[in-house]
Amino acid sequence: MKRLKIWHIGIMLAAALTIISSCEKDDAKYELEFEVTVPEDWQYWIFNEENVRYYAWSPLRTEDDQAGLQDTISEDLQIIREYFPGVDLDFYFGALNSYLDGQTGYMPISTVDTTINGVVSKKHIHLQTIRLPSSTNVNDSFNLVIKPIKFVFYRNEYGYIISCGALPYTFDYYKPIHEEIVSSFNFID
Repeated sequence: MKRLKIWHIGIMLAAALTIISSCEKDDAKYELEFEVTVPEDWQYWIFNEENVRYYAWSPLRTEDDQAGLQDTISEDLQIIREYFPGVDLDFYFGALNSYLDGQTGYMPISTVDTTINGVVSKKHIHLQTIRLPSSTNVNDSFNLVIKPIKFVFYRNEYGYIISCGALPYTFDYYKPIHEEIVSSFNFID
């Protein structure tokens, strides 16, 4: 009887290891194709979606904040990936700019070529009006002006956009934080 129980335990362990190792192989297909580091007090999600890959947000700033900033909206960083075959960075950025040009309250401020960890990209700053749901009335919404920085890359048939969101009055405070995060962005070969 003892041999039978030991044999069953051995089979159960082998089955468990097989299941665990196969799960790890399935999870591997959802690994990000890049690395990025956010400040310790930020939170983030890694998405298993084709387009939205990563989302991070800052803690809310309170009235006793040392920088003198208050807000009720977390500044954020979103990384999206879009399959856009057969083009280059300039074409992809042009298509993105055409799309943004049709958005409410879009106003370009500046665009410069830049290089992040050896990869050429475009750094684009603009104003835009977005519509958000009201926290006081579920049937209502309000317009909010934001001032994001977008870093645009093109690699292996995909366009990548790192969109760093801030309010116009928090932009100067968050700009170096966003740029430091983006400087950690690195494609994994």
